[in-house]
Amino acid sequence: MDPEKIGLEALDAQIHRELRFLNYPPDNWVKPVAGGGGEPVLDVAIIGGGMCGMAAAFGFMREGIRNFRVFDAGEDGFEGPWCTTARMKTLRSPKHLTGPNLGLPSLTFQAWYRAKWGDADWNALGYIPTETWMDYLRWYRHILEIPTENNVRLLRIKPEGELLRVYLCGPEGDFDLLVRSLVLATGRAAFGGTRLPEVFRNVPANYYAHTEDVIDFNRLSGKRLLVIGGAASAVDSAAAALENGAADVHLLMRAPEIPRLNKFKSTVYAGYFRGFSSLDDETRWRFLHHGLGSRVAAPRLSMLRLKEFDNFHIHTGVDVKDAYVKEGQVHLAAGQESFAGDFLVLGTGYAIDIRQQPELADFADKVRLWRDCFTPPEDVANEELGRFPYLGPAFEFLEKEGGTAPYLNRIHLFNAATTLSHAAVSSDIPGVNIGAERLVNALAVQFFKEAAGQHLQNFYDYSDPELLGDEWREEE
Repeated sequence: MDPEKIGLEALDAQIHRELRFLNYPPDNWVKPVAGGGGEPVLDVAIIGGGMCGMAAAFGFMREGIRNFRVFDAGEDGFEGPWCTTARMKTLRSPKHLTGPNLGLPSLTFQAWYRAKWGDADWNALGYIPTETWMDYLRWYRHILEIPTENNVRLLRIKPEGELLRVYLCGPEGDFDLLVRSLVLATGRAAFGGTRLPEVFRNVPANYYAHTEDVIDFNRLSGKRLLVIGGAASAVDSAAAALENGAADVHLLMRAPEIPRLNKFKSTVYAGYFRGFSSLDDETRWRFLHHGLGSRVAAPRLSMLRLKEFDNFHIHTGVDVKDAYVKEGQVHLAAGQESFAGDFLVLGTGYAIDIRQQPELADFADKVRLWRDCFTPPEDVANEELGRFPYLGPAFEFLEKEGGTAPYLNRIHLFNAATTLSHAAVSSDIPGVNIGAERLVNALAVQFFKEAAGQHLQNFYDYSDPELLGDEWREEE
């Protein structure tokens, strides 16, 4: 028998045993509500079945919040970026990352890896291969039986009384649901899409792609590529192009020198993740302003991928002023320098602009943003930071003006756009356990409070006797 299978089977059995010890999953305790005409209402709809969505789903099941559904736009087994747009060979962080275990040691990446590959392989492992991390998440979804509906996209959100009606499109067509709470575990490009600098807007769509796009690098074999950006996505895209036979790759970054630091690595500890959201506005702002302003270095292993190729060229201090296509080539003008290539890859990051997010656009002007309630000191002024959503303690949207859109607190943002309000607890691996715990606890409190009267009446009505009358002798 395959020894690898024995290891995984033993771990699976151990997890099921531990979950039974935790009375998992407990009975649903949330009082149901109904829509007009008795239409059923979902307590929670989770949009996004990747790491963050699954962590939230496990948290809900563990707390007895059972009336939820998970929807993901990707194919089964390809939720999240890991096997689609994440082109690094390994994760940035070392192997001791625990994964979305929510306090259960047997659910950690290390437990799974040791069971699958053995202790010797674990001891020899340096950084986690990206595809291996995705395999772990697939196993996580399977072992916890997280019910995920794939190839389903969120189209629109509309308030309906005290509820939300969400419109979705799936394999069998469009459908809609009434929900009490909506969790948007939608990743990095879900609060305005990708950032497309104005200078590149006249480049025809067939001559460029953003690093967030699915790119067929085999099709670019033998081509000369221009890659814009110096962060991880640009560097890994350049490496993927070279490894797939690109003739020549030029990486153009605006920074005057190659960034060497990732300031955010210094924030990976429980105090930061748990305490950040309780800080005053200016301190939170200064943290993110400094981290982003310091320019985040690409991972060392990603840069080393590029070093192997003589046909790779890196250019610093390049500020592109004009971009156009002429005679089948993309031309970039940057002061005294100019560059030409067959294809352009933009590692220009993600936009923060709620108006450009289709499912949020209908009520974008009602959502409180940081610029609506905080004016930073001049030394840390930043227009983009002002466009981040100013979220409540449950990751919920808040109203820009009180009383104008009370339904907004039913929408819980659980993606990268929460970073200024909550730190990276709903986007990056190290903080996901704390983020999921915070979200689940907040919704458990909300559901209980909303039905406090019913719970109180149940308490009044409780009549299951502890003593049956036969526990003592009658005195004569």
